[in-house]
Amino acid sequence: MDDLGSFLGHFHPVWVHLPIGILVLLGLLELAGLASRSPRFSWLPAITARQRTLILGIGAAAALLGVILGLLLARGGDYDPALIGRHRSLGIATAGATLVLLAVHRLRWLYAPALVLSLLLVTETADAGARITHGTNYLTAHLPPAIGRFLGISAGAAAGKPRAIGLDRAEVFADVVQPILRERCVGCHGPAKSNGGLRLDTWDLLAKGGKHGAVLRPGDLASSALVRRIGLPADAKEHMPPKGKPQLVDDDLTLLEWWVGAGAPRGKAVAALDPPPSVEEILTGRLGGDTAESPPDRVATLAQAARTAGRLGIIIRPLTPDGPWIDVNARPAGRAFGDGALAQLSPIAPAVQWLDLGGTSVTDAGLAALGPMRRLARLHLDQTKVTDSGLARLSQLKQIEYLNLRGTAVTDRGLAALRALPRLRNLYLWQTAVTPAAARALGETLIDRRRIARWKSEEAELERKVQAERFDANTGESLRPAIEPLADAAKPAQSDPQK
Repeated sequence: MDDLGSFLGHFHPVWVHLPIGILVLLGLLELAGLASRSPRFSWLPAITARQRTLILGIGAAAALLGVILGLLLARGGDYDPALIGRHRSLGIATAGATLVLLAVHRLRWLYAPALVLSLLLVTETADAGARITHGTNYLTAHLPPAIGRFLGISAGAAAGKPRAIGLDRAEVFADVVQPILRERCVGCHGPAKSNGGLRLDTWDLLAKGGKHGAVLRPGDLASSALVRRIGLPADAKEHMPPKGKPQLVDDDLTLLEWWVGAGAPRGKAVAALDPPPSVEEILTGRLGGDTAESPPDRVATLAQAARTAGRLGIIIRPLTPDGPWIDVNARPAGRAFGDGALAQLSPIAPAVQWLDLGGTSVTDAGLAALGPMRRLARLHLDQTKVTDSGLARLSQLKQIEYLNLRGTAVTDRGLAALRALPRLRNLYLWQTAVTPAAARALGETLIDRRRIARWKSEEAELERKVQAERFDANTGESLRPAIEPLADAAKPAQSDPQK
Protein backbone atom coordinates (compact mmCIF):
# COMPACT_ATOMS: atom_id res chain seq x y z
CA MET A 1 0.00 0.00 0.00
CA ASP A 2 2.88 2.35 0.72
CA ASP A 3 4.17 1.92 -2.83
CA LEU A 4 0.70 2.60 -4.24
CA GLY A 5 0.34 5.70 -2.08
CA SER A 6 3.74 6.98 -3.21
CA PHE A 7 2.84 6.31 -6.83
CA LEU A 8 -0.47 8.17 -6.57
CA GLY A 9 1.12 11.00 -4.57
CA HIS A 10 3.43 11.85 -7.45
CA PHE A 11 0.36 12.89 -9.46
CA HIS A 12 -0.18 15.79 -7.04
CA PRO A 13 2.02 18.32 -8.94
CA VAL A 14 0.09 17.47 -12.13
CA TRP A 15 -3.43 17.42 -10.72
CA VAL A 16 -3.12 20.40 -8.37
CA HIS A 17 -3.05 22.87 -11.27
CA LEU A 18 -6.64 21.96 -12.22
CA PRO A 19 -8.41 23.55 -9.20
CA ILE A 20 -6.06 26.55 -9.45
CA GLY A 21 -7.02 27.10 -13.07
CA ILE A 22 -10.73 26.57 -12.36
CA LEU A 23 -10.85 29.15 -9.55
CA VAL A 24 -8.87 31.70 -11.57
CA LEU A 25 -11.10 31.12 -14.61
CA LEU A 26 -14.22 31.50 -12.45
CA GLY A 27 -12.95 34.80 -11.09
CA LEU A 28 -12.30 36.10 -14.61
CA LEU A 29 -15.73 34.99 -15.79
CA GLU A 30 -17.38 36.79 -12.87
CA LEU A 31 -15.47 39.97 -13.72
CA ALA A 32 -16.52 39.63 -17.36
CA GLY A 33 -20.15 39.23 -16.24
CA LEU A 34 -19.97 42.41 -14.16
CA ALA A 35 -18.36 44.32 -17.03
CA SER A 36 -21.02 43.08 -19.49
CA ARG A 37 -23.63 45.21 -17.67
CA SER A 38 -22.00 48.27 -19.15
CA PRO A 39 -23.08 49.15 -22.72
CA ARG A 40 -19.44 49.45 -23.73
CA PHE A 41 -18.75 45.84 -22.75
CA SER A 42 -22.08 44.25 -23.51
CA TRP A 43 -20.32 41.87 -25.88
CA LEU A 44 -18.67 40.08 -22.93
CA PRO A 45 -20.34 36.81 -21.81
CA ALA A 46 -22.16 36.55 -18.48
CA ILE A 47 -21.94 33.25 -16.63
CA THR A 48 -25.26 31.56 -15.82
CA ALA A 49 -26.24 30.05 -12.48
CA ARG A 50 -26.08 26.50 -13.86
CA GLN A 51 -22.64 27.11 -15.35
CA ARG A 52 -21.44 28.55 -12.02
CA THR A 53 -22.69 25.50 -10.15
CA LEU A 54 -21.01 23.12 -12.59
CA ILE A 55 -17.68 24.96 -12.46
CA LEU A 56 -17.70 25.14 -8.67
CA GLY A 57 -18.62 21.45 -8.40
CA ILE A 58 -15.69 20.42 -10.59
CA GLY A 59 -13.37 22.83 -8.77
CA ALA A 60 -14.31 21.56 -5.32
CA ALA A 61 -13.86 17.92 -6.38
CA ALA A 62 -10.48 18.71 -7.98
CA ALA A 63 -9.35 20.59 -4.86
CA LEU A 64 -10.28 17.68 -2.59
CA LEU A 65 -8.44 15.20 -4.81
CA GLY A 66 -5.44 17.51 -4.91
CA VAL A 67 -5.33 17.56 -1.10
CA ILE A 68 -5.53 13.76 -0.90
CA LEU A 69 -2.70 13.32 -3.44
CA GLY A 70 -0.64 15.96 -1.65
CA LEU A 71 -0.98 14.15 1.68
CA LEU A 72 0.19 10.93 0.03
CA LEU A 73 3.16 12.68 -1.55
CA ALA A 74 4.25 14.34 1.71
CA ARG A 75 4.52 10.94 3.40
CA GLY A 76 7.39 9.79 1.21
CA GLY A 77 9.45 12.94 0.68
CA ASP A 78 12.35 14.52 2.58
CA TYR A 79 10.71 17.91 2.89
CA ASP A 80 11.10 20.68 5.42
CA PRO A 81 8.42 20.06 8.10
CA ALA A 82 7.62 23.77 8.50
CA LEU A 83 7.11 24.35 4.78
CA ILE A 84 5.14 21.14 4.39
CA GLY A 85 2.98 22.00 7.39
CA ARG A 86 2.19 25.45 5.96
CA HIS A 87 1.43 24.07 2.50
CA ARG A 88 -0.73 21.31 3.96
CA SER A 89 -2.77 23.72 6.09
CA LEU A 90 -3.26 26.15 3.22
CA GLY A 91 -4.21 23.32 0.86
CA ILE A 92 -6.86 21.98 3.25
CA ALA A 93 -8.13 25.53 3.83
CA THR A 94 -8.37 26.10 0.08
CA ALA A 95 -10.29 22.86 -0.45
CA GLY A 96 -12.61 23.84 2.42
CA ALA A 97 -13.09 27.29 0.90
CA THR A 98 -14.17 25.76 -2.41
CA LEU A 99 -16.77 23.64 -0.61
CA VAL A 100 -18.05 26.69 1.24
CA LEU A 101 -18.10 28.57 -2.05
CA LEU A 102 -20.15 25.80 -3.63
CA ALA A 103 -22.60 25.91 -0.70
CA VAL A 104 -23.14 29.68 -0.69
CA HIS A 105 -22.79 30.53 -4.38
CA ARG A 106 -26.53 31.29 -4.67
CA LEU A 107 -26.25 33.89 -1.89
CA ARG A 108 -24.84 36.81 -3.85
CA TRP A 109 -23.93 38.90 -0.78
CA LEU A 110 -21.82 36.03 0.60
CA TYR A 111 -20.57 34.55 -2.67
CA ALA A 112 -18.37 37.49 -3.72
CA PRO A 113 -16.24 37.70 -0.52
CA ALA A 114 -16.01 33.89 -0.42
CA LEU A 115 -14.67 33.84 -3.99
CA VAL A 116 -12.09 36.54 -3.18
CA LEU A 117 -11.01 34.60 -0.09
CA SER A 118 -10.69 31.40 -2.12
CA LEU A 119 -8.50 33.13 -4.71
CA LEU A 120 -6.24 34.54 -1.99
CA LEU A 121 -5.94 31.13 -0.37
CA VAL A 122 -5.13 29.36 -3.64
CA THR A 123 -2.45 31.97 -4.38
CA GLU A 124 -0.79 31.47 -0.99
CA THR A 125 -1.05 27.69 -1.33
CA ALA A 126 0.55 27.74 -4.78
CA ASP A 127 3.37 29.96 -3.51
CA ALA A 128 4.05 27.57 -0.62
CA GLY A 129 4.12 24.64 -3.05
CA ALA A 130 6.55 26.43 -5.35
CA ARG A 131 8.87 27.10 -2.39
CA ILE A 132 8.91 23.39 -1.59
CA THR A 133 9.48 22.25 -5.16
CA HIS A 134 11.78 24.96 -6.51
CA GLY A 135 13.30 26.60 -3.45
CA THR A 136 12.35 29.45 -1.15
CA ASN A 137 13.59 32.15 -3.53
CA TYR A 138 11.99 30.72 -6.66
CA LEU A 139 9.87 33.77 -7.50
CA THR A 140 12.57 36.31 -6.62
CA ALA A 141 15.70 34.54 -7.89
CA HIS A 142 15.64 36.36 -11.23
CA LEU A 143 13.90 39.53 -10.16
CA PRO A 144 15.60 42.59 -11.71
CA PRO A 145 17.44 44.55 -8.98
CA ALA A 146 15.50 47.78 -9.70
CA ILE A 147 12.14 46.05 -9.19
CA GLY A 148 13.48 44.26 -6.12
CA ARG A 149 14.49 47.57 -4.54
CA PHE A 150 11.09 49.08 -5.37
CA LEU A 151 9.28 46.15 -3.74
CA GLY A 152 11.70 45.98 -0.84
CA ILE A 153 12.82 42.45 -1.72
CA SER A 154 16.50 41.79 -1.01
CA ALA A 155 16.73 38.43 -2.77
CA GLY A 156 17.21 39.80 -6.25
CA ALA A 157 18.57 38.50 -9.50
CA ALA A 158 21.93 37.65 -8.02
CA ALA A 159 20.54 35.30 -5.38
CA GLY A 160 21.87 32.21 -7.10
CA LYS A 161 24.81 33.75 -8.95
CA PRO A 162 28.36 34.71 -7.98
CA ARG A 163 28.96 38.24 -6.83
CA ALA A 164 31.06 40.45 -9.10
CA ILE A 165 33.92 41.06 -6.68
CA GLY A 166 37.07 39.97 -8.53
CA LEU A 167 39.50 37.16 -7.75
CA ASP A 168 41.52 39.18 -5.26
CA ARG A 169 38.67 39.42 -2.72
CA ALA A 170 36.63 36.27 -3.49
CA GLU A 171 36.31 33.39 -1.01
CA VAL A 172 36.34 30.01 -2.65
CA PHE A 173 33.29 28.44 -0.99
CA ALA A 174 31.05 31.47 -0.43
CA ASP A 175 31.69 33.11 -3.80
CA VAL A 176 32.45 30.19 -6.12
CA VAL A 177 31.10 26.87 -4.87
CA GLN A 178 28.00 27.89 -2.96
CA PRO A 179 26.43 29.86 -5.86
CA ILE A 180 26.73 26.75 -8.07
CA LEU A 181 25.11 24.54 -5.45
CA ARG A 182 22.40 27.10 -4.71
CA GLU A 183 21.44 27.48 -8.35
CA ARG A 184 21.55 23.82 -9.42
CA CYS A 185 21.33 21.60 -6.34
CA VAL A 186 19.57 23.25 -3.40
CA GLY A 187 16.13 22.88 -4.99
CA CYS A 188 16.27 19.16 -4.17
CA HIS A 189 18.85 19.31 -1.37
CA GLY A 190 17.94 22.37 0.65
CA PRO A 191 15.70 23.60 3.45
CA ALA A 192 12.48 23.03 1.51
CA LYS A 193 13.32 19.56 0.23
CA SER A 194 16.23 17.32 1.17
CA ASN A 195 16.27 14.17 -0.96
CA GLY A 196 18.22 11.39 0.69
CA GLY A 197 18.51 13.49 3.84
CA LEU A 198 21.18 15.57 2.07
CA ARG A 199 21.33 19.34 2.26
CA LEU A 200 23.78 21.46 0.31
CA ASP A 201 22.70 24.96 1.32
CA THR A 202 25.38 25.44 4.01
CA TRP A 203 28.95 24.29 4.51
CA ASP A 204 28.18 22.33 7.69
CA LEU A 205 25.31 20.41 6.10
CA LEU A 206 27.37 19.68 2.99
CA ALA A 207 30.19 18.29 5.11
CA LYS A 208 27.70 16.24 7.14
CA GLY A 209 26.37 14.32 4.15
CA GLY A 210 23.06 12.48 3.91
CA LYS A 211 21.44 9.15 4.65
CA HIS A 212 23.95 7.35 2.44
CA GLY A 213 27.03 8.92 4.01
CA ALA A 214 29.43 11.69 3.10
CA VAL A 215 29.31 13.17 -0.40
CA LEU A 216 32.51 15.14 -0.02
CA ARG A 217 36.02 13.74 0.53
CA PRO A 218 38.44 16.67 0.46
CA GLY A 219 41.29 15.99 -1.94
CA ASP A 220 39.73 12.74 -3.22
CA LEU A 221 37.67 13.20 -6.37
CA ALA A 222 37.05 9.50 -6.92
CA SER A 223 35.40 9.13 -3.50
CA SER A 224 33.47 12.41 -3.56
CA ALA A 225 29.95 11.55 -4.72
CA LEU A 226 29.22 15.25 -5.15
CA VAL A 227 31.42 15.53 -8.25
CA ARG A 228 31.38 11.89 -9.29
CA ARG A 229 27.61 11.76 -9.77
CA ILE A 230 27.48 15.12 -11.54
CA GLY A 231 30.12 13.87 -13.98
CA LEU A 232 28.20 10.71 -14.93
CA PRO A 233 26.47 10.53 -18.34
CA ALA A 234 23.13 12.34 -18.32
CA ASP A 235 21.17 9.10 -18.81
CA ALA A 236 22.99 7.22 -16.02
CA LYS A 237 20.79 6.19 -13.10
CA GLU A 238 22.93 7.95 -10.48
CA HIS A 239 23.54 11.13 -12.49
CA MET A 240 22.77 14.36 -10.69
CA PRO A 241 20.86 16.59 -11.13
CA PRO A 242 18.22 14.11 -12.28
CA LYS A 243 16.99 14.10 -15.84
CA GLY A 244 14.57 16.95 -16.47
CA LYS A 245 16.23 19.29 -13.99
CA PRO A 246 18.56 22.15 -15.04
CA GLN A 247 22.03 20.63 -15.49
CA LEU A 248 25.42 21.95 -14.45
CA VAL A 249 27.52 23.21 -17.32
CA ASP A 250 31.06 21.98 -17.96
CA ASP A 251 32.59 25.01 -16.26
CA ASP A 252 30.57 24.30 -13.10
CA LEU A 253 31.97 20.80 -12.87
CA THR A 254 35.50 22.05 -13.59
CA LEU A 255 35.27 24.47 -10.66
CA LEU A 256 33.85 21.84 -8.32
CA GLU A 257 36.55 19.34 -9.27
CA TRP A 258 39.26 21.94 -8.74
CA TRP A 259 37.82 22.88 -5.33
CA VAL A 260 37.54 19.29 -4.10
CA GLY A 261 40.97 18.43 -5.49
CA ALA A 262 42.42 21.42 -3.62
CA GLY A 263 41.11 20.01 -0.34
CA ALA A 264 37.60 21.54 -0.42
CA PRO A 265 38.59 24.54 1.72
CA ARG A 266 35.87 26.63 3.30
CA GLY A 267 37.08 30.15 4.03
CA LYS A 268 40.21 30.45 1.91
CA ALA A 269 40.59 33.16 -0.68
CA VAL A 270 40.60 32.12 -4.33
CA ALA A 271 43.99 33.74 -4.93
CA ALA A 272 45.55 31.78 -2.06
CA LEU A 273 44.74 28.48 -3.83
CA ASP A 274 46.70 29.48 -6.97
CA PRO A 275 44.12 28.17 -9.48
CA PRO A 276 45.46 26.73 -12.76
CA PRO A 277 45.03 28.83 -15.90
CA SER A 278 41.90 27.04 -17.14
CA VAL A 279 40.19 27.52 -13.78
CA GLU A 280 41.41 31.10 -13.42
CA GLU A 281 39.88 31.96 -16.77
CA ILE A 282 36.47 30.66 -15.66
CA LEU A 283 36.73 32.43 -12.31
CA THR A 284 37.72 35.70 -13.94
CA GLY A 285 34.62 35.67 -16.10
CA ARG A 286 32.30 34.79 -13.22
CA LEU A 287 33.66 37.04 -10.51
CA GLY A 288 33.81 40.17 -12.58
CA GLY A 289 37.55 40.46 -12.90
CA ASP A 290 37.40 40.77 -16.69
CA THR A 291 34.91 43.31 -17.99
CA ALA A 292 33.83 42.56 -21.55
CA GLU A 293 34.70 45.32 -23.98
CA SER A 294 32.58 46.34 -26.94
CA PRO A 295 34.06 45.47 -30.36
CA PRO A 296 35.77 48.38 -32.07
CA ASP A 297 34.14 50.17 -35.00
CA ARG A 298 35.08 48.41 -38.25
CA VAL A 299 35.04 51.45 -40.54
CA ALA A 300 37.07 53.66 -38.22
CA THR A 301 39.52 50.84 -37.46
CA LEU A 302 40.22 50.01 -41.11
CA ALA A 303 40.63 53.69 -42.02
CA GLN A 304 43.17 54.17 -39.21
CA ALA A 305 44.85 50.87 -40.13
CA ALA A 306 45.36 51.99 -43.73
CA ARG A 307 47.06 55.21 -42.59
CA THR A 308 49.24 53.34 -40.09
CA ALA A 309 50.28 50.70 -42.62
CA GLY A 310 51.33 53.30 -45.16
CA ARG A 311 53.29 55.29 -42.62
CA LEU A 312 55.17 52.31 -41.14
CA GLY A 313 55.62 50.20 -44.26
CA ILE A 314 53.76 47.19 -42.84
CA ILE A 315 50.78 45.08 -43.92
CA ILE A 316 47.44 45.37 -42.10
CA ARG A 317 44.38 43.49 -43.30
CA PRO A 318 40.99 42.49 -41.89
CA LEU A 319 40.64 38.92 -40.65
CA THR A 320 36.99 38.59 -41.69
CA PRO A 321 34.86 40.20 -44.41
CA ASP A 322 32.58 41.96 -41.95
CA GLY A 323 34.30 42.05 -38.54
CA PRO A 324 36.58 44.71 -37.00
CA TRP A 325 39.46 42.34 -36.15
CA ILE A 326 42.74 42.81 -37.99
CA ASP A 327 46.03 41.04 -38.76
CA VAL A 328 49.13 43.25 -38.42
CA ASN A 329 52.28 42.00 -40.20
CA ALA A 330 55.41 44.05 -39.47
CA ARG A 331 57.81 41.48 -40.96
CA PRO A 332 58.10 43.30 -44.33
CA ALA A 333 59.56 46.35 -42.52
CA GLY A 334 62.32 44.21 -41.04
CA ARG A 335 64.80 45.85 -38.67
CA ALA A 336 63.39 49.27 -39.46
CA PHE A 337 60.42 48.41 -37.29
CA GLY A 338 61.31 48.90 -33.63
CA ASP A 339 59.78 49.83 -30.29
CA GLY A 340 58.77 53.29 -31.46
CA ALA A 341 56.91 51.93 -34.46
CA LEU A 342 55.18 49.35 -32.29
CA ALA A 343 53.93 52.11 -30.00
CA GLN A 344 52.31 53.79 -33.02
CA LEU A 345 49.87 50.86 -33.28
CA SER A 346 48.03 52.11 -30.18
CA PRO A 347 45.04 53.62 -32.07
CA ILE A 348 44.19 50.21 -33.55
CA ALA A 349 45.44 48.07 -30.64
CA PRO A 350 41.96 46.96 -29.42
CA ALA A 351 41.25 45.45 -32.87
CA VAL A 352 44.49 43.48 -33.28
CA GLN A 353 44.04 39.71 -33.08
CA TRP A 354 47.09 38.58 -35.08
CA LEU A 355 50.44 40.34 -34.76
CA ASP A 356 53.65 39.34 -36.54
CA LEU A 357 56.77 41.08 -35.20
CA GLY A 358 59.16 38.43 -36.46
CA GLY A 359 62.53 39.68 -37.69
CA THR A 360 61.99 43.21 -36.36
CA SER A 361 64.01 45.26 -33.85
CA VAL A 362 61.37 45.06 -31.10
CA THR A 363 62.84 44.66 -27.58
CA ASP A 364 61.50 43.81 -24.13
CA ALA A 365 60.69 47.46 -23.47
CA GLY A 366 58.62 47.74 -26.62
CA LEU A 367 56.32 44.88 -25.58
CA ALA A 368 54.64 47.27 -23.15
CA ALA A 369 52.68 48.51 -26.19
CA LEU A 370 50.92 45.11 -26.37
CA GLY A 371 48.96 45.81 -23.17
CA PRO A 372 45.85 47.26 -24.90
CA MET A 373 45.73 44.34 -27.37
CA ARG A 374 43.34 42.33 -25.15
CA ARG A 375 42.02 40.29 -28.10
CA LEU A 376 45.46 39.22 -29.35
CA ALA A 377 45.39 35.51 -30.23
CA ARG A 378 48.50 34.97 -32.42
CA LEU A 379 51.85 36.60 -31.73
CA HIS A 380 55.15 36.17 -33.62
CA LEU A 381 58.26 37.31 -31.77
CA ASP A 382 60.71 35.05 -33.58
CA GLN A 383 64.18 36.42 -34.33
CA THR A 384 63.69 39.50 -32.16
CA LYS A 385 65.64 40.77 -29.13
CA VAL A 386 62.98 39.61 -26.69
CA THR A 387 64.25 37.90 -23.51
CA ASP A 388 62.75 36.39 -20.36
CA SER A 389 62.02 39.86 -19.00
CA GLY A 390 59.88 40.70 -22.00
CA LEU A 391 57.70 37.62 -21.61
CA ALA A 392 56.46 38.95 -18.28
CA ARG A 393 54.66 41.71 -20.21
CA LEU A 394 52.47 39.10 -21.91
CA SER A 395 50.75 37.92 -18.75
CA GLN A 396 47.69 40.14 -19.28
CA LEU A 397 47.04 38.90 -22.82
CA LYS A 398 44.70 36.09 -21.81
CA GLN A 399 43.50 35.34 -25.35
CA ILE A 400 46.87 34.28 -26.78
CA GLU A 401 46.70 30.82 -28.38
CA TYR A 402 49.81 30.90 -30.58
CA LEU A 403 53.25 32.25 -29.65
CA ASN A 404 56.41 31.99 -31.76
CA LEU A 405 59.70 32.63 -29.90
CA ARG A 406 62.08 30.98 -32.37
CA GLY A 407 65.61 32.36 -32.35
CA THR A 408 65.19 34.49 -29.22
CA ALA A 409 67.17 34.55 -25.97
CA VAL A 410 64.40 33.16 -23.77
CA THR A 411 65.24 30.42 -21.25
CA ASP A 412 63.45 28.04 -18.93
CA ARG A 413 63.06 30.85 -16.40
CA GLY A 414 61.03 32.95 -18.84
CA LEU A 415 58.40 30.25 -19.35
CA ALA A 416 57.05 30.89 -15.87
CA ALA A 417 55.35 34.06 -17.15
CA LEU A 418 53.50 32.05 -19.81
CA ARG A 419 51.62 30.07 -17.17
CA ALA A 420 49.23 33.04 -16.96
CA LEU A 421 48.04 32.43 -20.55
CA PRO A 422 45.17 29.93 -20.19
CA ARG A 423 44.55 29.53 -23.93
CA LEU A 424 48.14 29.08 -25.08
CA ARG A 425 48.30 25.82 -27.05
CA ASN A 426 50.97 26.41 -29.73
CA LEU A 427 54.44 27.51 -28.59
CA TYR A 428 57.47 27.48 -30.89
CA LEU A 429 60.88 27.47 -29.18
CA TRP A 430 63.37 26.44 -31.84
CA GLN A 431 66.86 27.87 -31.45
CA THR A 432 66.26 29.03 -27.88
CA ALA A 433 67.77 27.99 -24.54
CA VAL A 434 64.51 26.38 -23.37
CA THR A 435 64.82 22.71 -22.46
CA PRO A 436 62.26 20.05 -23.46
CA ALA A 437 61.59 19.33 -19.78
CA ALA A 438 60.63 22.96 -19.10
CA ALA A 439 58.37 23.04 -22.16
CA ARG A 440 56.59 19.86 -21.04
CA ALA A 441 56.16 21.26 -17.53
CA LEU A 442 54.53 24.37 -18.96
CA GLY A 443 52.16 22.22 -21.00
CA GLU A 444 51.15 20.25 -17.92
CA THR A 445 50.34 23.54 -16.21
CA LEU A 446 48.22 24.88 -19.05
CA ILE A 447 46.09 21.85 -19.84
CA ASP A 448 43.44 20.37 -17.55
CA ARG A 449 43.71 16.59 -17.70
CA ARG A 450 40.53 16.09 -15.69
CA ARG A 451 38.53 17.99 -18.30
CA ILE A 452 40.21 16.04 -21.09
CA ALA A 453 39.38 12.72 -19.39
CA ARG A 454 35.77 13.84 -18.90
CA TRP A 455 35.42 14.91 -22.51
CA LYS A 456 36.90 11.62 -23.72
CA SER A 457 34.43 9.74 -21.56
CA GLU A 458 31.59 11.79 -23.02
CA GLU A 459 32.97 11.18 -26.50
CA ALA A 460 33.06 7.42 -25.89
CA GLU A 461 29.50 7.49 -24.59
CA LEU A 462 28.32 9.43 -27.63
CA GLU A 463 30.14 7.02 -29.95
CA ARG A 464 28.43 4.12 -28.21
CA LYS A 465 25.06 5.76 -28.85
CA VAL A 466 25.94 6.38 -32.49
CA GLN A 467 26.92 2.74 -32.95
CA ALA A 468 23.71 1.62 -31.29
CA GLU A 469 21.72 3.52 -33.91
CA ARG A 470 23.47 1.95 -36.91
CA PHE A 471 21.38 -0.12 -39.25
CA ASP A 472 22.70 -2.71 -41.68
CA ALA A 473 20.67 -4.73 -44.12
CA ASN A 474 22.37 -7.38 -46.25
CA THR A 475 20.42 -9.27 -48.88
CA GLY A 476 23.40 -11.14 -50.25
CA GLU A 477 24.63 -8.76 -52.94
CA SER A 478 27.82 -7.93 -51.05
CA LEU A 479 28.61 -11.47 -49.92
CA ARG A 480 31.91 -12.86 -51.23
CA PRO A 481 33.50 -16.29 -51.13
CA ALA A 482 35.54 -16.93 -48.03
CA ILE A 483 38.64 -17.54 -50.18
CA GLU A 484 39.04 -15.65 -53.42
CA PRO A 485 41.45 -16.58 -56.21
CA LEU A 486 44.24 -14.17 -56.96
CA ALA A 487 43.15 -11.69 -59.59
CA ASP A 488 45.35 -10.04 -62.15
CA ALA A 489 44.73 -6.76 -60.36
CA ALA A 490 46.54 -8.15 -57.32
CA LYS A 491 49.77 -8.65 -59.28
CA PRO A 492 52.45 -5.98 -59.20
CA ALA A 493 51.78 -3.34 -61.83
CA GLN A 494 54.29 -3.13 -64.68
CA SER A 495 55.25 0.11 -66.27
CA ASP A 496 54.19 0.76 -69.83
CA PRO A 497 57.37 1.14 -71.90
CA GLN A 498 55.57 3.39 -74.37
CA LYS A 499 54.63 5.93 -71.66
